[in-house]
Amino acid sequence: MAEPWTPTLEQVADHVPTRTRPIEPPGSTEYLNTFTAQTTPTDEAARRHIAAAVVEVLGAAGGSIPATPAFLQELASAAAALRTAASIELAYPNRDADVSVADQLDQRAKDALQRLIDAINDQGSGPEGSLLPVWSMPDPVWYGDYPL
Repeated sequence: MAEPWTPTLEQVADHVPTRTRPIEPPGSTEYLNTFTAQTTPTDEAARRHIAAAVVEVLGAAGGSIPATPAFLQELASAAAALRTAASIELAYPNRDADVSVADQLDQRAKDALQRLIDAINDQGSGPEGSLLPVWSMPDPVWYGDYPL
């Protein structure tokens, strides 16, 4: 079952528009702004990349994305779209510069994923969120209360 925040083909294509050129006619400079059977990768291949990215986001977020507040699912969708775009760019390089673009997209995906994780962790922790200190003390030694 697909997650409700799974990015669409168009959302992924927004990050890699050059991958949406049709293969017919050869040399076309038109951007379709989505993946189809006439693009490289095809829409089916792009959906497989999307599914893998959704699994990665779910794994990093602890297995689920809360439905409320709604911006959490939007952050998850953005992180998955960027992860998918990086994966597609790396899987179908036409030139050396495509690997550099994939690295940049990958870094943006990591940053988006970290924002999502931080936002999930901040939910329910009060108005100060993660700025509150967390105290931890070691267990006392056995002779700690022993009268010397």
